[in-house]
Amino acid sequence: MKRGLILILINGLILTLLPSFTVIRNSNNSESRIDKGNKGITWKNLSKSDQQLLNNIEKKAFEFFWDGADPNTGLGDAGSFIKSDRVSIASEGFALSSICIADTRGWISHQQAYDRVLKILNSFYQDPNNSKDFCVQGQRGLFYHFINRKTGKRFGNSEVSTIDSGILLAGVLNCMVHFKGTEIESLARKIYLKADWKWYTRPDGAIAAGWTPERGIFGEFKGYNEYILALVLGLGSPTHPMPDSSWNVYAGHYRWIKPYKEIGAFLTPMWKMRPEAYLYQFPACWIDFRGKKDHYADYWQNGVNALAANRKYCLDWAAKNNYPDKELWGWTACAGKNHYMGFDTPYDGTIAPSAVAASLPFIPDYAFPTIKRMYEKYGDKIWGKYGFTDAFNLAQNWYDKGYISIDEGNTVLMIENFRSGNVWKEFMKVPYIQKAMKKAGFKSTSSLN
Repeated sequence: MKRGLILILINGLILTLLPSFTVIRNSNNSESRIDKGNKGITWKNLSKSDQQLLNNIEKKAFEFFWDGADPNTGLGDAGSFIKSDRVSIASEGFALSSICIADTRGWISHQQAYDRVLKILNSFYQDPNNSKDFCVQGQRGLFYHFINRKTGKRFGNSEVSTIDSGILLAGVLNCMVHFKGTEIESLARKIYLKADWKWYTRPDGAIAAGWTPERGIFGEFKGYNEYILALVLGLGSPTHPMPDSSWNVYAGHYRWIKPYKEIGAFLTPMWKMRPEAYLYQFPACWIDFRGKKDHYADYWQNGVNALAANRKYCLDWAAKNNYPDKELWGWTACAGKNHYMGFDTPYDGTIAPSAVAASLPFIPDYAFPTIKRMYEKYGDKIWGKYGFTDAFNLAQNWYDKGYISIDEGNTVLMIENFRSGNVWKEFMKVPYIQKAMKKAGFKSTSSLN
């Protein structure tokens, strides 16, 4: 997805500005040299008031999706950061899972949830008996990254995106399980089975970035990034799967880095010291990596390490740059004062509350105190109708007033996984996902001991 990820290495430019670190190629033992993360805070041992705070953050983020949907198509908006009818299809994946959560939580009625999900899914399915049936525009079962939420048409020069389609389809499959035995289950299955992952595979087995009518198939991804979610979805397809070899092509280019002695090694794209939170959180919104690993990595511990490094980097940066609050952290792609802060944008003190909230399952003892600090100390500036706004920067005296859909979605799903694991429980029941995990070689870590 276009979070600013550009896999180009400019020799020496970044490394001279960052802590020295060790690069390790495909070391199966790298993740064992690890800060094991904190084990103290759980949902159950939080006070009632602290539970209510997290519940409120989660519920308000869900309401962003619920309130913003187009009445005819069910498609939401990209948030107040984008002042148009442009919407990312990734946000629809988050929206679908957030509706399942809201149904379980009783924030809306089951019938309301069912009707909204059915409307959204119908927007991504072309009735073969009705050539005029409304359907979001795409190519071979995947969809344009950005679309017009009213017309379903391609927005601007947007590409058909494999990762954004993957996030959408993760939400679709979540609904398939949540609404088992209904028309939604049948419709969700049809949408997933139509995706031609094989067509989006490069000749050497690598997953492509996407397709446009102007360029054709373009890009490829090898080595760790958020595309791991798309790989799992592509491997599991019974109709148009990626070849089994694709997993090794992707994972065979891993690089471990270890910038901090007290924190274990972790994976990051092109071994850049940019452990931005979304890279580890988005795939884990749906895939339960806990207690399992493939031949290459323990992806759960990888996330623990990377997010601990995220925090460490922010705190060190704050100390060196005399940042007004030296206890804040939360580095991810997000809104910025002057522009969107994508993957290759250097960290400048811009904090995203969603990056911290979605770290709760990984590093709760670090994440929860920071959430509470942001709410209590800065809530008058960064709290609005839908909870925490997208980002803020104390050094710039800048406080965003808006929201970005994918960050709202990340917040909803990961707070829910922290409190109940419900998204994981439903998604991991999908037979296609179970098949994909086996193809990729995932095994229980207990069976390997």
